[in-house]
Amino acid sequence: MVTTRILAQRRLLSGPLPAEPVIRRGSRPAISAAAAGALSEKLRVDVFGRLYAVAGTVLALLILYVSLAAHLTQTSYEITRLQAQQADLLARQEQLRYTEANLQAPGQVEHDAALAGMQRGTASKYVRYQPVAVDLTARPGDPAPDRTPLWQKGLAALLNGVAGTRDALAFDH
Repeated sequence: MVTTRILAQRRLLSGPLPAEPVIRRGSRPAISAAAAGALSEKLRVDVFGRLYAVAGTVLALLILYVSLAAHLTQTSYEITRLQAQQADLLARQEQLRYTEANLQAPGQVEHDAALAGMQRGTASKYVRYQPVAVDLTARPGDPAPDRTPLWQKGLAALLNGVAGTRDALAFDH
């Protein structure tokens, strides 16, 4: 009750009430304008609020751009460093190949051998081939088989019979 009295007094003190807008039933633009007005009152954002939002967005994009540029620069420096390292390694590899070729050269081998006290040996002589007759049926410890040719055995038997001697043609092998 008290609140209604206060409201009534305020109305009297403030002067005549403004006329409320007349809303016609058939007019749709008026309804949409009224709804937009009510919505803008509810969602009223300051001009400075919009400015802050735009500035924040621009600042975020600027930070993202600077971060990306810094990352690209760092990657570029890393690529340049790796390319220089690769060039150094390739030059070192070529130097090692050159050193290896020098160490394997015949003149260098002879020089290093002379420094170590080595001398070139004389030409080797080959031993003539002599066939070896191995009796695979003989047991270990058996005496060596008699390899005297048959004609010598026959001649020895003949001379032993004529002369009456034993071992007429005996000789050491």
